[in-house]
Amino acid sequence: MRRMRLLLAMLGVAVIAGFATAPAQAYVPTAAAVSADKASDLKAAMREQWSYHAWYTREYYVAAILGTANADAAAQRLLKNQEDIGNAVGQYYGPEAGAKVTALLQDHIKIATEVVAAAKAGDQAALTEADGRWRQNSMDLARLFADANPDFFPYGETLDLLNQHLDLLSTAVTSFIGGDYAQSVADNDVYYQEILMMSDYFSDGIIGQFPEKFQ
Repeated sequence: MRRMRLLLAMLGVAVIAGFATAPAQAYVPTAAAVSADKASDLKAAMREQWSYHAWYTREYYVAAILGTANADAAAQRLLKNQEDIGNAVGQYYGPEAGAKVTALLQDHIKIATEVVAAAKAGDQAALTEADGRWRQNSMDLARLFADANPDFFPYGETLDLLNQHLDLLSTAVTSFIGGDYAQSVADNDVYYQEILMMSDYFSDGIIGQFPEKFQ
């Protein structure tokens, strides 16, 4: 519950795109043996990769909505970014788990391109169908993390975090499609802050599960 209140306070929103449950404050390991420097290095590295995710996601949907030629390049860079995140996870959970994370995150990007295309076209049926697969993808990813680290990545909490990620992105995309570019920038700021919180959540869970790797 403390984590839920903290995220709401930081984001300054109570209900975003119809989604009212905020993820909990990331666990902070208390083991004295954990090196602050090593833990900080992991968090910085993870934040870098998730920041790339946010950066190229914004570049992609702006290009796709405006119909500029850089959309495909941004999408390909996003797919590489998901591989980089999967490889980072694989350093702690093994290459097989890392490959599964990569595959699910790349599916997340591929479905996102369909969501943007349907929203731009105003095709509500296609949008609903793609969004359903997007949500299932989040469920699969949350289950994978929960199975690997049930103490620090409980399924419900992790799913809430991933779903809020989708909600905040959808809000920014919708604002941009509607031509309210200033609002879309503001929405993207909220989306970016949440993605940093999500990055820290995963880093803190890894540190909590493997304190011996951070001595």
